[in-house]
Amino acid sequence: MRSTMLIILFFIIQSSSFGSEYCFENIPIQDAGRIKPMDTYAEKTLLSIYERRALKDPTKKAVNWLLESIINPQASYQGNVFKIKSRAIADALGLEWRDPHYYSYSEISKGINNNIEYFLKLYLIKDDQKTVVEKQLSNLFTNIGSFKSITNSFTCLEKSIKIYHPEILKQLDIESGAGISYLFYVFNKSTIDNISSNFSTSSKLYKKSLEDSLQLINDHFDELKKTKFMGDPFYKSYNLKVIPSDPVWLSPWELLNGSISDITSDQKELLLILESYISHFKNNDIDAMEYSSGRYLEKVSSMGDVDIQNIKRETSYNESDSFYYSIVMYILSFLLLGISWVTHSNLIKKIAFIVLVLGLGYHGYGLLNRMIIMQRPPVTTLYESIVFVGFIGVLFSTIFERFRKDGVGILLAAIVGSCLHFIGFGYEDDGETMAVLVAVLNSNFWLATHVTTIAIGYGATAVASIMGHVYYIVRLANNSSKKYLRDLAGNMVALNLIALFFMLFGTILGGIWADQSWGRFWGWDPKENAALLIVMWQVLIIHLRISGLIKPLEFAFGMIISNIFLAFGWFGVNLLGVGLHSYGFTDSIAMNLALFILFELWFAFSIYFLIKDTDASRNN
Repeated sequence: MRSTMLIILFFIIQSSSFGSEYCFENIPIQDAGRIKPMDTYAEKTLLSIYERRALKDPTKKAVNWLLESIINPQASYQGNVFKIKSRAIADALGLEWRDPHYYSYSEISKGINNNIEYFLKLYLIKDDQKTVVEKQLSNLFTNIGSFKSITNSFTCLEKSIKIYHPEILKQLDIESGAGISYLFYVFNKSTIDNISSNFSTSSKLYKKSLEDSLQLINDHFDELKKTKFMGDPFYKSYNLKVIPSDPVWLSPWELLNGSISDITSDQKELLLILESYISHFKNNDIDAMEYSSGRYLEKVSSMGDVDIQNIKRETSYNESDSFYYSIVMYILSFLLLGISWVTHSNLIKKIAFIVLVLGLGYHGYGLLNRMIIMQRPPVTTLYESIVFVGFIGVLFSTIFERFRKDGVGILLAAIVGSCLHFIGFGYEDDGETMAVLVAVLNSNFWLATHVTTIAIGYGATAVASIMGHVYYIVRLANNSSKKYLRDLAGNMVALNLIALFFMLFGTILGGIWADQSWGRFWGWDPKENAALLIVMWQVLIIHLRISGLIKPLEFAFGMIISNIFLAFGWFGVNLLGVGLHSYGFTDSIAMNLALFILFELWFAFSIYFLIKDTDASRNN
């Protein structure tokens, strides 16, 4: 118990610390309808093109790659970060098929430009009319455009031309050889335009040199705007929307492309801070970079509703990788439990339990951070529901273990936690996991009641079903006492009753929410029907068991089958694409779902009849 309390205290302390340094990773950016740290945006972008959230180089985080791409694009164009999935894609782009299948922007853009008409036509075709190869080519085309846009986003803030003419230096009040940016040019355009007319000299040659220098400046920035912002519409520098504006944030180029009279003093200050940050980066002045980013955060915080502490929390959440550590702990607890059973060591079993609680702590820490960041229960997307249900399953199993103390709870927790984490990781790779809610889900009260209760019911149902699997295995081994089997049978009923309570209560709350949202309590929606099926099945097998119509073995069979109802209600109904509960949570999971159902049916029937045959043989 003391160890458990120390673990809990550790996570409480950790959750209250966010780091003291201001850096680029905490710069807020508006993307996909919400304000997030640059760190999250970088991971999402890298995942889209590289199919990983970090480069293989352990020293280079996604945000470091993003920053270098922004400020040093020419070098980034040579980096092999674009994943090509098949030889057909490489052939279409005129590329050599090599291993590993990563290519640079320079290589891919050359192939695209050589077939630009084809890609433009492909871009206009609807996704459901494209072949698999065409979809991959279209996604690659989009990623290339997005990457190019990112590399152009801050070019208006770079001091891209140096000034040496003495009269221009005097009028602009800058030092000889000082560079000026497009930002400086825009805000000093009237002064630059009037330098020649305001200056009088008897020397025609000097006058000509002045006019040539001014023309060079104007031509330089006209060309910069043309190539970096006004060029190909797919490459416009819109991506990095880091300047607060109402209602939609703007990128630096977007802001400077309008009238300067519309730019507020706060927005101008943010642009100047970013300009200084770029200069400090090129000079490798780390302290000055951190100071500039700190000023940026302070200014953004003073301009609106951006919670900088929450931004930093999300960065901390990304860095903690708590769900990865939790699955490591679950697997380790499973291995330690197996060792304890083989060696009959209570000490190792206790260590396994402590490791399990540590995994639960990491799991809960990650969920807590998500709740604080998004200001809602973590049950609004399929990914979130998987992680949350996994947590509930482990929590129930951990409590269960505190009563039994024989390792069964550890086994249940390790299986439920590990399996659901692995499934969740697959959906995490789809991209944004903290997406903006669809309108019907944008109600924290009902998220905290109906959706959360149903999710708890899912977790309890999963644990109860795994308990049915465990009972099967124990019966098949036939090395346990009748009392032990009776205890397991009683535990199965108790777990199923808990699951039934939350599923039934959650379904009723869902009806009340439906009445408020859609004007009817029940509409035979696929999701509603699936929840009802789970409840009816749980009621049926409990009734049959309590009435004595089925024995524990048949009850275990029914609990295994409940896993199929759970999978269909949780995942399957979304495949139908109909009903008011179809929120687009899933994509192409039909095969995995079918394999899972077939496995559960095979396990339920084959092991059941195997136990029956074994019992009959022993009795004879």
